[in-house]
Amino acid sequence: MDQELVPGADGLLGHVVRLNVAVDRVLAEITGASGISIADYLVLGVIRRSTQHRSAPTAICDVLGRTTGGMSLTLDRLETAGLVRRLPDPSDRRRIVVEATVAGLALAKKVNADLHSWEDSLGVSGSDRRVLAESLARLTELIDADADADTEESAGV
Repeated sequence: MDQELVPGADGLLGHVVRLNVAVDRVLAEITGASGISIADYLVLGVIRRSTQHRSAPTAICDVLGRTTGGMSLTLDRLETAGLVRRLPDPSDRRRIVVEATVAGLALAKKVNADLHSWEDSLGVSGSDRRVLAESLARLTELIDADADADTEESAGV
């Protein structure tokens, strides 16, 4: 029998890739309906969860694994849209912090609610949802640990 037709023949990575494509599609549809990109939403989400809805751009980069150049473009777009503002860092005026505006917080909350509604529409029960979440969290930990080991190995640590 053709391996492509055997359920589970993709292996773990194949399932992860297909999941990534499916989730990207849903995220793009939901964020796009609100007039923002996935990257915009992720940045707004980090800021929304930060103390006083403020964060340093480098901290946002660390959380999202983004470069400062790419982050600058995203922040420029969000600032132009009135969703964030750049302010002097109160502890070091040579630096800036990014703060979500009222409109930015409202949009981040709306998109978050839309994502949770979509998740609820899947019909996954509470216990199944918990098992799936725990399994995905474990897989993420394994992948992150492997990536960290590769980084340390290439740095000669």
